[in-house]
Amino acid sequence: MSFLWRAVLLCAMSAGALNAALLPDLDSPKTDSFETNSFETDSATSESTQAAESTPQNPAPAESTESAPATKQAEPTESTTPQPQESAALDIKSAWQKVLDSSEALKAQRLNTQRADKLSLGAKLSFLPEINASISYIHFGDTIEARLGRELSAQEQMALQAMQGTLQGQLLNGLFTSLNTPIRIANQDTMLGALNIIYPLYTGGARYHGAKIAAITAKDAKEAYRLKTLASFEELVGVYYGAVLSSEVLGVLEQIKESSALHYDNALQLQKGGQIARIEVLGAQVADDKAGNRIKEATNASEIAYLALQTALSQDITPISKLAISDKPLESEEHYVERALSAYPALKSLDLKIDSAKQGKKLAIAPFLPKVAGMGSYIFSDNQNTLLGNNLPTWFVGVSASISLITPSARIQRYQAAKITQLELESLRAQAQKDLALLVRKTYKEAVYARSEYASLASSVELAQENLKLQNQAFKQGLATSAQVVDAQSSLQSALIERQTSCYKAIVALAKLLALSDEIDKFYEYQK
Repeated sequence: MSFLWRAVLLCAMSAGALNAALLPDLDSPKTDSFETNSFETDSATSESTQAAESTPQNPAPAESTESAPATKQAEPTESTTPQPQESAALDIKSAWQKVLDSSEALKAQRLNTQRADKLSLGAKLSFLPEINASISYIHFGDTIEARLGRELSAQEQMALQAMQGTLQGQLLNGLFTSLNTPIRIANQDTMLGALNIIYPLYTGGARYHGAKIAAITAKDAKEAYRLKTLASFEELVGVYYGAVLSSEVLGVLEQIKESSALHYDNALQLQKGGQIARIEVLGAQVADDKAGNRIKEATNASEIAYLALQTALSQDITPISKLAISDKPLESEEHYVERALSAYPALKSLDLKIDSAKQGKKLAIAPFLPKVAGMGSYIFSDNQNTLLGNNLPTWFVGVSASISLITPSARIQRYQAAKITQLELESLRAQAQKDLALLVRKTYKEAVYARSEYASLASSVELAQENLKLQNQAFKQGLATSAQVVDAQSSLQSALIERQTSCYKAIVALAKLLALSDEIDKFYEYQK
């Protein structure tokens, strides 16, 4: 009994851990988990009848807290479930919309998608030419000059002086003077500017395959966002219904506490009448105290579950969806397997990575191929009165080509690595496909089992309720011990909690199954 209780509490607390384990599905007739009011009402009615029919010598006390003014009274039955003040009441569908609107994790994935789109657009712009302007200021050590003539030797100067009086001498003297006058090629302070255009005509496919890789990366980012969305839905279902389960478990324990307190009061009355021994009263008291401790433990678990839910939604909310499943049957197992293999984002992401690796392999061939580019430039300078300024052309166009013969960039090894990357991703994809199919089949079987378990436990709850009623009647008549009543209470508690836990497992398993098959919109069709 204590092991079952610990397991149930652990399940309720783990709801806040997001994305609970692979749990079953739902598909069984609904039985209200909190029909315990009926067993108390029936018990009280039966006990009142027994008291009326009992002999005056052995009056059996009525099942009422007023019959024992000095005895331990039943604790208040007000629900101690932590309900945040002014919290919003949301069903699971509204809570999911809240997650879509406010989740920072999903927002980060959306921003990542936008970033990938920008990079993809940027890769397409690599097909445009590059146009740039440049300007330079240069200060030379000296003015750049040139002389056409040379210094005359002493004999040549003497001969020229001897001819000064003649016309021929005057002409030669003027010629040599002109030849020895410096010609300014460029000023000492020079400013040059140019407007350049470079347009790659052929890059070995680098631009084309680079743009393809960027486009694939953008698609991969969208698949990552879809995957995060499905995971967030699965996490929300676990957290949301974990809070609901913790609240309902607490309600069961509060009703059991009422029953145990009532039993304790009856035991005190019977002891006063000399009908039972002191040990029977002590047994009832211990059971009542343990019930109170369980309520404290369940309250703590419920607070943790609600805290996890409020953290997931960034808001104080009260869940209003019930822990119940409809009778709508699931699709066939093969349907979910085929859907998962064709639509699950993780597989699509691997397919895109394989495509990217293929493009990367082609990109690795580009360094082996020649590069051809067209170019042109318009040049301007402030050396307008110099030989350079007067003779330098103002524009030019041309074509350049280059090819690497020997390079330390490890071109061959990079190409080989690209091929290996493609093979690696193909192997990962094949294994992921097998693992996903296995996971879907496993989740489907767990879901089916949980639904059938939930339906079958309805009879266990009914049996436990009837057994407790009979044990209470027998105890009043001295035909049953306090331990038997306590066992009956524990059996009812276990049956109720086990059934609601099965329902929780079925809901979480269904959410996981629909997330794997990318059909989360159908989840609401299976909820009551």
